[in-house]
Order: sequence, then structure tokens, then C-alpha cells
Amino acid sequence: MIPKKIAVVALLILAIHVFCQEKSANIKLTAEKLHSRVREWPYPVNGITVPTNAPALLWPGTNGKEMVKPMESGSDVPEDPNIGNVRYKVMLASDKNFNNDLLSSSEQRWAVYPLHQALRPGKWYWKYGYALKGSNQWTWSAVYDFVVDAKYANEKVSPPISEVLKRNEGSHPLLWGMNRIGEDFYRNNLDNPEAKKFIVFAEKLMLAPLPTEKPQRVIDTTGKTPLEKKIIIERMYHGFGDAVGNPVRNLCIAYQLTKDKRFILDAKRRALNIANMNPDGVATRDDFTSGAVLEALGWFYDAGYDFLTPQEKEQFKNSITIRAKRVYNHLPNRFELHVSDNHVWQITLRNLAIATVAVINDVPEAKEWLTYMYEVWSARFPVLGTTDGGWHEGNGYFRVNFKSIIYLSQMFGDFSGVDYFKLPWMQNLPYYMLYTHPNGAATTAIGDMWENVPYIVKGEAWFADALTYRMNNPYLNDYVNGIKRYHPDYFHGTDDFLFFRLLNYKPNRELPISSPTQLPKTRKFADVGVVAMHENLAKANKSISSYLFSSPFGSSGHGHASQNAFTINFKGKVLFGGTGYYSNFSDKHNLLYYRTSKAYNTILADSLNQKIGEEGYGWIPRAISGQRIQYALGDASNAYGEIKSDFWLDRFKQIKLVPSKENGYGESGVTLYRRHLLQLDGGYIILYDELEANKPVKWTTQFHCPYYTIEGTNAANANQQNFTVKTDLGNVTASVFANTSLKMNIHNKFFEPAVNWNKVTNDEGQIKDFKDQWHAGITSEAKQKFRYLTIIQVKDGKTEVIKTLSNKRGLTHVQVGDWDIQAQLDGEKTAALQVIGKEAKSLFNYGDLAVFFQGKVYKSSITGSSLLLEMEGSKLNKQEAVDELPDVAKYDRKLK
Repeated sequence: MIPKKIAVVALLILAIHVFCQEKSANIKLTAEKLHSRVREWPYPVNGITVPTNAPALLWPGTNGKEMVKPMESGSDVPEDPNIGNVRYKVMLASDKNFNNDLLSSSEQRWAVYPLHQALRPGKWYWKYGYALKGSNQWTWSAVYDFVVDAKYANEKVSPPISEVLKRNEGSHPLLWGMNRIGEDFYRNNLDNPEAKKFIVFAEKLMLAPLPTEKPQRVIDTTGKTPLEKKIIIERMYHGFGDAVGNPVRNLCIAYQLTKDKRFILDAKRRALNIANMNPDGVATRDDFTSGAVLEALGWFYDAGYDFLTPQEKEQFKNSITIRAKRVYNHLPNRFELHVSDNHVWQITLRNLAIATVAVINDVPEAKEWLTYMYEVWSARFPVLGTTDGGWHEGNGYFRVNFKSIIYLSQMFGDFSGVDYFKLPWMQNLPYYMLYTHPNGAATTAIGDMWENVPYIVKGEAWFADALTYRMNNPYLNDYVNGIKRYHPDYFHGTDDFLFFRLLNYKPNRELPISSPTQLPKTRKFADVGVVAMHENLAKANKSISSYLFSSPFGSSGHGHASQNAFTINFKGKVLFGGTGYYSNFSDKHNLLYYRTSKAYNTILADSLNQKIGEEGYGWIPRAISGQRIQYALGDASNAYGEIKSDFWLDRFKQIKLVPSKENGYGESGVTLYRRHLLQLDGGYIILYDELEANKPVKWTTQFHCPYYTIEGTNAANANQQNFTVKTDLGNVTASVFANTSLKMNIHNKFFEPAVNWNKVTNDEGQIKDFKDQWHAGITSEAKQKFRYLTIIQVKDGKTEVIKTLSNKRGLTHVQVGDWDIQAQLDGEKTAALQVIGKEAKSLFNYGDLAVFFQGKVYKSSITGSSLLLEMEGSKLNKQEAVDELPDVAKYDRKLK
């Protein structure tokens, strides 16, 4: 039998994790989490119809006694010493007795099995088993089943690892298929202006002195704790690996472009210098610096193989093997199970892959390394998204993954013949970039280190440009052209994506262009929980953009506890967004403020945050893209409560903090939090919040301005609070309405002070100044059921006076500009929101209010849906939205 804990988890998955009332507009998710930090249940199961003809089979890992627990690179959580003692097998068949169409795997160390063959349509059955190392005593799981739909029959399937290994046979240079395409690469780039410019750069590079093992920066550690000192020392050497490794790579490329031996001989001089560095020395022992050195050694060993003596070849093989094993030995039965072990996916997987291919035929273990990486890539990429093109952690840390996304897609594509740039996620990626970081405008202001990318930075520019070399997307091409207009200084020809451009260079390539004005104003990225709304996507630097967040991933990794938070940008700048500063992954400011709900435009319950961890998740049930009204609905009903993640509890423990109520954490009893956000023409944002708890709660709706000042203004009555935002952009006001009295607190202090003790720098290398920022919190009386209506005005000129037309039985009726708004604010009554624009000839309705539009009566098709009616000339455009699950809830947790 499978260990008891795994069996219990499997039974829980078979239970009702998602409740869906038939013919109801609303879906209530009751699962504790949608993504687990490490896999806790098998996939695919319960007869789901998989969205492919060759799914990857996934299951919980075991150490032989219990399920593998969360651990990741760079963490002080100790690794389970028994994870390497287990072997797995998989059986798949078209009948539950495993007699027909049987596929039986060989033994493997890892807990993923991507199917590299197309399955015929119909039902399939599978199970996995494990045995301890050296034992033939196999323990088998229950039998699981899934269905393959005939519509996926013609999808291309990645080949088995045997074919991949075969393609890596032959003489050096193996990397990037240079033993096959080297001559074409040389000739194709002879007249490439960028290649010529790079060669000039490489000439100067040879004049630089050999690097020595010294810090990239000096930071005083006086008075710091042992943990802080450890972090600071790593910070002092952060980037050292790239500083010594990149010249080796660049000189190898210059040699392949010119066949000039001067370049490869200087690369050898530099590679030997770093090969002699102590792998246990402070300069290159951490995963990032050691990984960069490993990649550089692989580059030279492969490109410069013919220039090495037998003794030097042995030295390089030994140095590569030592560093590669240090990475690989901690991967099987751990890394593939993790929701996203960031350091590995961001950087070290790429480092290891390049070094592995370099020695694939010379180091016996390398074939296992490559097998593992190819299987995990095939099963798990992209780890922080599924198909929508989004990235869970926000744009600040998305960019750390760019090089690996580009080069591993190129590498594994070379090996397999699969064009990974045609994956659904890849094809949607340009839209994610365009909608969440438009040209000349700010980003979404969410997640770790977003404040370093308020505008498009070099890495984002280079990444977008690189994608144009493998994608035929006219909107992407227009996006990149815009970046080049705004930032011509970014494109100097020696960046990290140069080699990718050289590999894919086509003289006189023609790039069709389409303006984003042809795209919908609103786009939902359900898998990562983002809705982006734009007044004018083509001119986001001159108009209003708003974003609603609610992530099925919760606040894992570099994500934050920001479910149902919003961001509003105006004229390309952030008006309302996340606040605080990234100083370290889990210092006091991070754990008590920056990562928490207190830093975001969302709601606190009795001043308590949402949960940190995968358990504190949200999702986006609905979105509608209209012409004059845009709409999104977020659900954060599962986001509140005690922190349950052992990983995050350990992070608190490491710095001697307790996630107590005094520190903003604990059980608040929230059972419902649905936030409706509408962006209306004319500069209006409407928020309507539905809130419930299992006890009376004081609800605080928050507003944060990272760059501007908030000032309170007088309100007509205690049930309304108003404030203004002092900006250089125009006039910004906010009015918050409720059915009970409200109290407002405006201040410019963080719950936990921000101190740049780690000397964190911005993208230009300047030490960041952690300035105070402004915040407004508006708090209700203690209520078990509660509603908020918020009207935000963003104007070039004066904002409008909000006229209260009536307030009867909790139904508040106000008018602002052309817009007539009714909202049911009595929590005991059915939720309702109706917005009508007479001149705009548009109407939005949610709830049970009568719908009269353009002289006619309308009714929703499904009770509780969100209805949008807009006149386009004489034609009525009717859109109706009900709750729709993200992919993880559709497939990875089957409805029962």
C-alpha cells in the first residue's frame, strides 16, 4: 500500500473539493489549496478529460515512509536525507486490469512521467509504484483514470528521451547543435550588423584583466545577526559568477562567429582561471554564483574542446562534475514535486543543462542529468502558469526567469524537434506582457521587487525582442517597436539575449505590426489570477489602467498575500498599488508588511492579513470586456485564516517572529469575500465588496499610494468617507459608502519599518532609498455580513460631486457624472449592483434589481450572473458572465 498519509490525501482529493450548484452563476471553492507547495495528490484522476493527447502523469513523492515535504534551494529547511532512497515505476493501460495497450516504465528516481506518445481517444487507467533502493518490493497506488478527447488526436508529442540522447551523440561542439549548424551559423551572421558590433565588443573584452575572487560590493556586517551576516555575505558576492563567467561565454560566441583563434584562446585563459577557483570558496559556493561558473565551464569545454590538452580536459570534466553533482544530487524526488523551486527554475536549471550537454558523452552521469531535466521540463513547464501566458509572482520576479525561458526553450526544442515557442502559454505570453506592462507605462505593482520595474527595464525589453525571433505575433512586434522608441539606449547589442538572436537571425526579416487598439480593452489571465483593464491599451501612458488580482497560487514563492487587491495607474504612473520594499525574501519588513495584505489595496478582517502560503488563495471567476464599461470579479473567500504552510512558519521562526494577532495574523473567520471592479469611461473606478464571516468582524478597506500623498476630506455623514490623492497627474478622489458608520485612518507609516540593511539596489545599481509611503484605511463597525461601495475618480480636470439620490432599505442610489449607480449595502439582503450610463448607452447589472435599458426590460439568463448591455450604434451588444474555474480547478481537482 501507498503510505497512509498519501492515501488519505488521495481520498480527500476524491471528496468534494469544489462545490458547484447546477444552473447557478456562482461556484464556491472549498479546497484548502489549489496548488500545493509540493505535490500532494496524483494527476490526472477521477475520469477528467485531459487537455492533451499525451498528459504528464504526476504523483506525490515519498521517502519510503511518508510524503516528501517542502524543501527548496536557498532555504534553511533541511533536506530529507531519504529522498534519494526511492525508485518509481508507472503502468498505463486502456483497461483497469492493465492487459490492453499496456505501457510500463522502467525504474526512475523522480515522480513525474510525461507521456512521449499520443494516446488514442477514450478512457485510460494508470498507477504508480515505489520501491526502496536495491529492493524488489513494490508498493502500488490505487488505479486512477482519465479520458483523452479525439479533438487532441493530431497534437504533436515530444519524443522519448532515447531520441533526445541520440541527437546529442557526436563530436564537440554539441551545444546548440553547433556540430551540425556551425558552418551555417558562421556564414549566416557574416553580414549581420549586430554580430559585427559584438565582435568589436569581444576584441575589447580580451583586454580586461583576469578576475580575482573578491566581493562585487562591500557591505558592513557590524551588529548584524548570524542569519543577516550570512545573507549579506552572499549579497556581497551576488553577481560574481556572471562577472567571471559571461566573458568566457562571449569569447566562445565570438570564436564561433569568426573562427578567429584569438577569441577561443583568451576564453581558455579565463576558463582555466575559474576552473581553479575553490567550489567551496565564499566567492562561488552559493547556487547562483556556482551555477554561473558551471555554465561558463560548460561553454568553454564544448566550444574549446580541440584547444585543451588531455590533462586540461580532465581538469574541466572534474570541475564540471563537482559543481553539476552539487546541483543535480538535490533535484530528483524533490525539485519536480515543488510548485516552483525558484532558484532552480530561474537560473541553475539552465546552468546545469548547458554544462550537461557539454559533457554528455564524456561524463557517465551526464545522461541521467539530461534525462531528468528533459522529463521535468516536459512535465512541468511553465511552472507558474498553465496556458494563459501569465506568471504568478508578478513582473518584478518574472524577469529573473527570462533567460531560462528563452534558452531552455531553444535547447530542448533543438533536441526534441518540438517548437516550445508554440505552446499555448508561450503564444499568450505577449498578451500578458502587453496588458500588464504596457509601453511607456507602469507595471501592475504587485509581488516581490515590483518597485524595481515601475517602467519597462532592459531585461523586459530584451526578452520581448527575443520572442519576436520565434513568434509571428503582430501585437508583440508593435510592442517591441514601441519599447525601442521609448528606450533606444537599451539595445546596444551585447545583452544576454544576443546569442539567441544570432542563432535565429534572418536577414531582412519582415515583422507585421498590428496596433493594440484592435484588442479587447480587458483581458483575464485566470490561471495566475489577473484581470487587466485599459481605457486605451495603445496609449496607456496617457490614460487609465486598472488591475484586479486574485491568484489560485496563493502567496507562494515571490507572490504576495494580495487576493482581491487592485492597482490603478494613470498616465503611465502608479496611483494605487502595493507598498513597502523588497529588502530580503523573509526579513521583518517582508513578513510583517511588504508580503502581507496590509501592503495592498484589499480588505483586512479585524486588522488581520490573509494567509501567507498556497493555502491563502483567490481566483477570478468573471471578467467582461466592454467598450465603455469593463468588469472583473475576484473571489478571496479562501484567503483568510491561520498560516498553515510549514515553509513560511519556519521562515518566521528563523528570524524569531511569531505570526500572532499582534503581528497581523490569525483566524478572522472570513467565509466570503467577492470584489466586483468596474472601470467606467470618463475616469471612474467602482468597487463593490461582498463580505461575510462566521462572527462579527471589523472590515477595513485599504488604499495605498506608493508615490503620492493621501489627504482626508469631510463627508456628508458617518456612513461615507472621502479622501483625495495629491498628484502631479490630475485630480484623484475616492468615496467609500457603507450601511453603518465608518472610521478613516490616514498615515504614512509601515506596520513594520522598512530598513535597507542588505543594501538592495535598483536596476541601475543604486542603493534603494526606502521612503515612507501613504496609506488610508476605512473601517466598519463589527458586522458578520457587510458591503462596501467605493467610487474612485481619476480626472485631468475637476472631479464630480457625487449626488446621493436615495438610501432606502440599504439600497444606496448615487449619481456621478453620467453614471447612475445603485448598490445594496445591507449585508442581510441579496447583493446587487447596477450601473447605468445614459449618454454612454451602457448598463451593468449584478443581483436582483430590475433592468430597464433603452426603453426595454431585460433579464439575466442565469440568476446571479453579471450582465453588460451596451449600444454600438443601433446594435445591442449583450454579454453575460457566470463563474468560470481556472485550469487548475478544472483539471487538477476534478468536480464531483
